[in-house]
Amino acid sequence: MITRRWGPPALAFGLTLVGWEVLARADTARTRIVPPPSEVAAALIRSADPLLRLHIPTTLLEAVIGLLVALVLGVALAALLDFFPLLRRAVYPLLVVSQTIPIVAIAPVLILILGFGIWPKVAVVALFGFFPIAVAMVDGLTGTDPDLIALLRAMGATRQQIWRKVRLPSALPSLFSGVRIAAAYAIGGAIIGEYVTAQYGLGQYLRTAFNQARIDQGFGAAGIAAALSVGMVGLVSLIERLSLRWYYARQTHWE
Repeated sequence: MITRRWGPPALAFGLTLVGWEVLARADTARTRIVPPPSEVAAALIRSADPLLRLHIPTTLLEAVIGLLVALVLGVALAALLDFFPLLRRAVYPLLVVSQTIPIVAIAPVLILILGFGIWPKVAVVALFGFFPIAVAMVDGLTGTDPDLIALLRAMGATRQQIWRKVRLPSALPSLFSGVRIAAAYAIGGAIIGEYVTAQYGLGQYLRTAFNQARIDQGFGAAGIAAALSVGMVGLVSLIERLSLRWYYARQTHWE
């Protein structure tokens, strides 16, 4: 089962690395723009100590805190909009329009407001993750089965009881879908914040590598960022599986 699921992607990834290595080695120019994977791996090994001790932990911390902040704010706003339909009609379009503002453009403003520590990067991650979480939660709440709501109303349940026992559980699968999207953005958001200004982190490592024309280190940092993003998405999926066993049991039953 595991081989069938992960075998084809692993094979495709391995063939991609082999092809990349062959094409890069075939370039006989004195200066190669794209380094082969072996040189990228060698650069990462040389920088393993600062990466493992400083840069990766810093970026992970910023990404995790920012994702948690986005989760809390997104769920709170979605619940507020669900309880007050008039507020939803007024705020939801503004929430969509807010995504047209480039986060990179406001990163310097966040630094001026929050200082040069970890919090500007956390704010950037939260801004990246807030929208998909809030929208997914709102859609999940509005997609609740109306027959279940009518049944609980006929049994005398209050609005708060209906929300807690029916609407919230029904919205959780959609919520986790939004959290997975936000988790995929979290590492990239932290790197963007670090790229503007930071003492440690993958963004600072990436900026230094490119300033010194160390393309191999830059590719290595990008690869680490991709691996961390995949890991965060996988962790969210694992938490979803453990938290929503009833949902997946029902899906298996219907299949």
